[in-house]
Amino acid sequence: MNIVPLAFESMGVRSMATFVETDQRTLIDPGTSIAPKRFGFPPWKDEFDALHETRARVQEYAAKANILTTSHYHHDHFTPFSLGRYLDSSPQYAEEMYQGKKLFIKHPTSHINKSQQKRARDFLKNLKHLGARDIHYADGNSFQVGDTHLRFSEAIPHGVEGSRLGFVITTTIEWENQKLMHASDVQGPMSEIAKEIILNENPDTLILSGPPIYLEGFALEKEDVEFAQKNLIEICQEIPKVVVDHHLLRDLRCFDFIKTVKEESMGEILVASELLGKEPYLLEARRKEFYF
Repeated sequence: MNIVPLAFESMGVRSMATFVETDQRTLIDPGTSIAPKRFGFPPWKDEFDALHETRARVQEYAAKANILTTSHYHHDHFTPFSLGRYLDSSPQYAEEMYQGKKLFIKHPTSHINKSQQKRARDFLKNLKHLGARDIHYADGNSFQVGDTHLRFSEAIPHGVEGSRLGFVITTTIEWENQKLMHASDVQGPMSEIAKEIILNENPDTLILSGPPIYLEGFALEKEDVEFAQKNLIEICQEIPKVVVDHHLLRDLRCFDFIKTVKEESMGEILVASELLGKEPYLLEARRKEFYF
């Protein structure tokens, strides 16, 4: 199994886009974006450069893929059929990406908040106009494609239980006694149900989003961060390789958080760029530096 991170916060953008090659070629959460505002400032040139570079990479690997999955309908996790400056999206990019692919997507009306439900409705309407027919609602289902087994969790909270941000589904890929689990936006995980699903799946490699520590004191309590860290320590004690990225890396304190998890768990934990042998390239977390 070949795992290729395409776009993550450790690569300068908001995303968890990942390409997985088995006897099939699967692209998980094919989106990329940058924050329109952070610390009161718009993105710097370097962030737009990273956005354009990761968009080109996502489009390149989408052309290679025969399977695309979507964990939920936030714009950093799929590509909409619309122009987006901070997504580097366009109808042409979406058409090129989704044409003729086998699609496994989050259910558009079950366990979903209103904003994502509208995005899902627009997305499906555009897929219909494109003539896409091989579309499967993935929540809680398993699929066999060639020698590759794909398994999706039931809808679980986007972060803490009861989150207004809605629900996500995890993706597990099994092939030749190898197992990868991709857990978008579980944020730590910050819910007990997400932790139990991950531990029960027990993959060889886990890719997940860490907690959004940059929101601590605003939309997040200190206790939520501590709970997420405790859960991640427990996960790292059980799973051989854990890749933590996304929300966590929007704050430079992320490295202290990861260091504590390493020391407490004695497990292998790294960020997505390190899977490619590259140092983390944090941009949003450093945005203030560009203005002073």
